[in-house]
Amino acid sequence: MPEITVQGQVVQIQDSVKASRRGIVFLHGAGGSHHTFRDQWAGLKGVVRLVIPDLPGHGRSGGTPPESVDAYAAWVVEFMKEIGLDRFILAGHSMGGAIALQAALGGLKGLEALVLLGTGARLRISPVIFEGIGGRFPEFAPELVGWMTSAASSDLLREDITNDVLSTRPATFLADFHACNGFDVMNRLGAIRVPTLVVNGDDDRLTPLKYGEYLAANIPGAVLKIIHGAGHLAMLEKPTEVNAVITSFVHSLEG
Repeated sequence: MPEITVQGQVVQIQDSVKASRRGIVFLHGAGGSHHTFRDQWAGLKGVVRLVIPDLPGHGRSGGTPPESVDAYAAWVVEFMKEIGLDRFILAGHSMGGAIALQAALGGLKGLEALVLLGTGARLRISPVIFEGIGGRFPEFAPELVGWMTSAASSDLLREDITNDVLSTRPATFLADFHACNGFDVMNRLGAIRVPTLVVNGDDDRLTPLKYGEYLAANIPGAVLKIIHGAGHLAMLEKPTEVNAVITSFVHSLEG
């Protein structure tokens, strides 16, 4: 993977380097990495330039996870300066969606649109999750993945996601979930002035469909797309459907 330096730390990225001044920058969720968007990397590269970083302290990137969503959004500002995209869509999953919202509300330069996947305007974390990660992480990981995925998801996919979860340090998950717990922009969504696509699985137990409905109802002009039979990880559970709605959204911006 190529790398750049942001705030003095090495950041590993995937970059399709398509000859376009527009791109989609994907931000993964708590404890994740670029691997979260492997099906988007495979399916959307011909649509637009794709840039997928490992956030600080995640995957192959250096540094430590920022302590708040605000701090993550400040990091995104610096990251975008290094990437050099004039116009871009910011697409975030879960915590990544919170970061995207915070960056948009901060007036991120060059931001053309948002794609919000399985996220909310407020992200409260159950004490059960904190206890499970902090006290019995190896045993808790499959249980967490069960909450992340739809009942219709295959055992093979759950096993793959569990391996991803177990490859992440518990301290990284805890830091990210504490950042999520402090996030709340419910009363600020009306200030967002860019086209917004909200994507939610109808079987999401971590950020239920009502979270997506709230975003779509309160962000001016936002569009909600429901992915049937998908849980919190719709982009992995139903990649064809998710890629199709993102592609359609990108084309709508061109029109």
